[in-house]
Amino acid sequence: MSGYQHGTVVRRVVHHLIGVVCPPQAAELGIVDDIANHMGDMMAALPSVVRQGLVAGIITYDLGAIAFGPRRGKRAHQLNVTDGTRYFDTWLHGPTPMHRQLGKAFMQLLNLGYYEHPTVQAAIGYTPAAWIDQVTKRRLTMFQDAIAKRAVEIIAADP
Repeated sequence: MSGYQHGTVVRRVVHHLIGVVCPPQAAELGIVDDIANHMGDMMAALPSVVRQGLVAGIITYDLGAIAFGPRRGKRAHQLNVTDGTRYFDTWLHGPTPMHRQLGKAFMQLLNLGYYEHPTVQAAIGYTPAAWIDQVTKRRLTMFQDAIAKRAVEIIAADP
């Protein structure tokens, strides 16, 4: 995994995109930086060429607003949420496959970061650890004999 971290420009755009694509609770809960860092961690796990493509897409998105955004002359990260949403929609439903795919990628990465945040999971009642513990106990009880038999087979000497 690379040591990727968002640069200053990319971080500004990512913060703007969080306000546009994530629920407004992201700012209210004070987790915008956490979501941006989560996106950076996910991008660090990607192959270098894919990561560079996303970074180029983020910068292109930001600069494209100067000419094609609802407030000509402003970069995407300078737009308010209403104008930012209008501009993002031109990418999400854009004229080229590149626009649409990058718009989807930005939205998916950021929403994943939002909904994987422990504060959000607690707020919506999503408790995967409790469910995993419950299912594990049930399966260990239900398949106890098969597990014990397999453990003996694994440890047994080769014939």
